[in-house]
Amino acid sequence: MKLEILKEVENPYLDRREIEVKILHEGEATPKRVEVFKSVVERFSLDMDKTILISLKTIRGTNTSVALIYYYPNGIDWSTIEPVKRNKVIQVGEEKSEEEG
Repeated sequence: MKLEILKEVENPYLDRREIEVKILHEGEATPKRVEVFKSVVERFSLDMDKTILISLKTIRGTNTSVALIYYYPNGIDWSTIEPVKRNKVIQVGEEKSEEEG
């Protein structure tokens, strides 16, 4: 899985960094949200608690996906701005895999 930055924007009004990434996954299935989240956090040296994977979409007929990530560097309570549901799914999935293994 290769990552390419498509767009990186500072949003001063919401105090966040918005990163759009193209993911190339030649000969592989679409990567899981957790895998993309961990790869982006690692690649950009982001704090996991301040990062949200907003969307992951595969471009039809290709081995390419596009992900949108929001990063809140000042630790703002992003739950007042963003829906919590998707990020909780990622955190719960990580906890389950650590307990099982």
